[in-house]
Amino acid sequence: MNSRTIPRVRLVVPSNGERPEYLEQCLASVRRQREPVEVVVVGPARAQRALSAAAERHRCRFLVEEERGLSNAVNQAWRDAATEYVTWLGDDDLLTEDSLAAACEALDRAPRAAMAYGRLRVIDADDRALYTLRPGTFASWFSRYGQNFVGQPGSLYRSSAVRRAGMLDPGLRYAMDFDLHLRMRQSGGMVYLPKVLGCFRVHSTSLTVTNPCPDDEGRRVMRRYLSPVALRLESCWWPVAQGVSKAWGATTRSGLIDAAARRTTGLRIRRRAPQGC
Repeated sequence: MNSRTIPRVRLVVPSNGERPEYLEQCLASVRRQREPVEVVVVGPARAQRALSAAAERHRCRFLVEEERGLSNAVNQAWRDAATEYVTWLGDDDLLTEDSLAAACEALDRAPRAAMAYGRLRVIDADDRALYTLRPGTFASWFSRYGQNFVGQPGSLYRSSAVRRAGMLDPGLRYAMDFDLHLRMRQSGGMVYLPKVLGCFRVHSTSLTVTNPCPDDEGRRVMRRYLSPVALRLESCWWPVAQGVSKAWGATTRSGLIDAAARRTTGLRIRRRAPQGC
């Protein structure tokens, strides 16, 4: 464990209690972190027994949600946070080893930065690695044109920047992280770590997979932050941005199942450019 005993990070895990096996893996990945962390699980009253038991097993706190929705759950637990940094993690996602320590150290070295982000490993329902997203520093700049390569799992936010810019927008169902990241970019910028900080799980019930129109909400969010000139000329540059996104996205995705995983799983994964958000 880190020599510091007072946590500098509050991490929220919103959960409806319907994916207990993933929740256990999620909380275990947080518990293994070297950086001390306050963990708060937030969920509905109907799942209180199961969620509070899971929280107790992993030495976390449980809160019954005051309002429905992922954004409301995260905001509820962030509201009274006294920690220097905050973040959240989906109950089906994971942190990698020493992810929080690396992100904290990056923000310590860049005191004006509002958030830290890094590489993201995409895994399937059975924990098999599909590919690694390597967004680089360009992702921060490119995000203002509606192309979201900044993964949320593993990202870390400076609490003071969140207070300045505002918390998650409860009116958004899919692009709340993209909206927050654009505000973080305006509030102090982002720092990039060339390290895998989190694992994003793709499965049949994940929020991203069930989104019927992945471009729509993200594009509406993008328009909130465009200059008047960029907004007027959107029909001209938007197709170009999408083309660049497809070409660049192919280069940011690496290890679309490494050799060892391919031998053990026999999976065949097609290259697909990320959707603009």
